Amino acid sequence: MSAYYAAPGGTPSTATAQEQLAPVLVAFAGPAAQSRVTVLFRLLLVIPHAIVLYALGIAAEVVAIIGWFAALFTGRLPTFAADYLTGYLRWLSRVHGYLILLTDVYPPFTLEDADYPIRVAVRPGRLNRLAVLFRLFLLIPVLIVQGVLIYGAYTVVMFVTWLIVLIAGRMPGALHQALAAVLRYQTRISGFTFMLTSTYPWGLYGDAAPADTAEFQAGSETQPDVGPQTEGEQQAEDAPQTEGAPQAEGAPQAEDAPQAEGAPQAEGAPQAEGAPQAAAEDQVVYGTQPEGEQRPGSGDRPWSDPQPGSGQLPAYGAYAQPEYELQAEDGYAAPAAGAGIAAWLLVLSAAAKRLVIAFIALGVLFIVGMVLILALTRSNAVTAAEASHQLRTDVVPAANAINNYPASVQACGNNLSCVTSLDRNVAAALNTFAAQVRGIAMPSDQASAQATALADSVTHVAGIFSSLGAATSVTQYENIANASGLEQAVSQMSQDYINLGNTLSNS
Repeated sequence: MSAYYAAPGGTPSTATAQEQLAPVLVAFAGPAAQSRVTVLFRLLLVIPHAIVLYALGIAAEVVAIIGWFAALFTGRLPTFAADYLTGYLRWLSRVHGYLILLTDVYPPFTLEDADYPIRVAVRPGRLNRLAVLFRLFLLIPVLIVQGVLIYGAYTVVMFVTWLIVLIAGRMPGALHQALAAVLRYQTRISGFTFMLTSTYPWGLYGDAAPADTAEFQAGSETQPDVGPQTEGEQQAEDAPQTEGAPQAEGAPQAEDAPQAEGAPQAEGAPQAEGAPQAAAEDQVVYGTQPEGEQRPGSGDRPWSDPQPGSGQLPAYGAYAQPEYELQAEDGYAAPAAGAGIAAWLLVLSAAAKRLVIAFIALGVLFIVGMVLILALTRSNAVTAAEASHQLRTDVVPAANAINNYPASVQACGNNLSCVTSLDRNVAAALNTFAAQVRGIAMPSDQASAQATALADSVTHVAGIFSSLGAATSVTQYENIANASGLEQAVSQMSQDYINLGNTLSNS
């Protein structure tokens, strides 16, 4: 498999080096003592970065969209997009690590690589156009895992972690490793989202120990394979030449291997004339471009310009900062110059792996709990709506009977039997409504209590009309009407209906 790097002219070039995995790499310094004051006010201290990152994030979305279209047609992320998105990813990772207490060192306000306990290295390369087209669909599984991790690691666990660091002044090593693994996984998801890598996010449970990863040892990613050496250029690895060593008779002299004036040579490593060299574009590692080559779209500024803001990226895997040396006993493989991917390994202890599993379990429980709560809330809302609708439907016959009663009585004139027949009809309609109210499922105890009160008041009014309907004389009818308190009973029934309706509307 070939590794792809960004050529000076911005066009893709194929390196002949064997490509191992090329994920977004993140290196972490081990746990260190932290100021309790900064831990106490960590959220407040992050606010300036949050404001800046909000603006940078909007720009990153725009650049990512532009980069998506470019990658879809060219199979590569444009250089300007890779520069900006890599810088944004660095800044975001540093601030995130500072926020979750992986370090006490305040993050710098820069898109460039910086001497910081959390370092990010990216090697953009050739992209599969089909994978670019369906990038959002490919992200669904890892975004689900990320959501579980966020709820598992950054809720209750993060509060407990904050208390531990606030009291002890230092994060336990296993917890530090577990949170570092979560942050690295999130960073890799972001890198895959931004098309800074074609490698699908992995490594949540850390990496294998360096002894198990010989294929990732020094130089396997950054040194191009220039093919077999020709006779005369091949050097014996275990037979270095000392100064003044006698030469075998007939050995080619320096005049047979002219060198360009001023060209620096590695000590003790003369090159024979005609020795095939890898093309400059094949030796390029993203961010460490050849001296003198101009950066695309930068005028006369060369790739090697060390000026701040140049967008120059560190060599993939290059991280050797003595101040933040990673401690092997903490589970972090200490990076060294030229160590390649092996220098960026995050080897989790057994306790750290158990913590990562606990994060996932807690996240699943948290999400399941939220789903149940939302489902219950949604169920209550639907029940309230259904109950309200059912109440309004059932009350229609009873309301019509009450509202039409005065006109119907007047139409009966002095015919007692006509009036008592009307009373019995109203009583039947009200009894039916009372039974229906008692049968409606209510969303809350308050609504249930009010429904019971309404049903009781409706039954009471129905009883009055039933008594009036049983009268056999006008005098008996008038006595029942005067003693019943019909007007007050109907008024109470109406108020109970209004109260229940309001409760259902607010549920």
